[in-house]
Amino acid sequence: MKKFIYTLLLFVTAFFILDKIFLFFIYLAPNSEVDMRLEQLITGKINKECIVIGSSRGARNIIAKQIEKGTGLSTYNLSYPGSDIEFHEFLLRSLLKFNQKPKIVLLAVDDPSELLPSKSIKFRLDLLYPIVKYTYINNELIARGEKNYLSKILCLSRINKSNFDLRKKHFSALDTIIDCGSMPISFQRENRIFKYDTINQYYLMKNELTNKVNAFTNFQQMCNNNGIKLYVVFSPNFQQHNFIFEKRIKELTNNNVGYFIYDFSNIIYKDKSYFYDEGHLQTKGARIFTDELVKFLNTEKAHGGNKGYMQ
Repeated sequence: MKKFIYTLLLFVTAFFILDKIFLFFIYLAPNSEVDMRLEQLITGKINKECIVIGSSRGARNIIAKQIEKGTGLSTYNLSYPGSDIEFHEFLLRSLLKFNQKPKIVLLAVDDPSELLPSKSIKFRLDLLYPIVKYTYINNELIARGEKNYLSKILCLSRINKSNFDLRKKHFSALDTIIDCGSMPISFQRENRIFKYDTINQYYLMKNELTNKVNAFTNFQQMCNNNGIKLYVVFSPNFQQHNFIFEKRIKELTNNNVGYFIYDFSNIIYKDKSYFYDEGHLQTKGARIFTDELVKFLNTEKAHGGNKGYMQ
């Protein structure tokens, strides 16, 4: 019996020693990343007066440094292509936990997929794996069912296969991040033929996901509880504006939320030379859209933030 216990203790000790070897990969993984924004967020380095949050619509179409220059508000873009409202809620929660709270949050919504099932936008788990060395990130993965409680004590349980790739990553032409966090595109998508869609757009409320609607509600509540002015931003698609989607989003927002809706009478939004593809502006289009947003924010400032709407 003693021999069995001794052998068992020896095995457990050897296992824990071997397990700690994986710490090497866990702690070096962040150094391979080229987009450091999420790690900067949870280490308290994103302290700005105005924060842009969204998916690729926020990343491509809104240029944070242009807002900063035009309004005098220090501004940073925390938008991630392919991310959904649940991820945006996580970003805001992390922002408030580790950084000074902003005065303004601009939430760029995806028309029409913001609250619907989608293959193109999701909770970006892949962005959490490289920085799983942080307990906060590991706890988030546990809460989302991606890790179990063993990951609190075992490196082998915490590590992801992507952590083993320690090669330095590089920006692609499409995903280059400028110093303000924005990701404008200076070219048009290759081999993409598209034309302006004049057909009235639709929106099926019955397909909404409860978890996404709840995340949208929670996002608003966090802003409200922290005295942050939230503006929901509708940016252009290369098609007629979706008034049904706009109406639905407004139904789900509280009275403290403001809206910015692009000027859909502006002819440039019917000119494909200003677009990368049907859903994203090129840089020259993003500058025009952001300039509209700057003028709106300055008008809001002049009215004490009570106007809350532009079309």
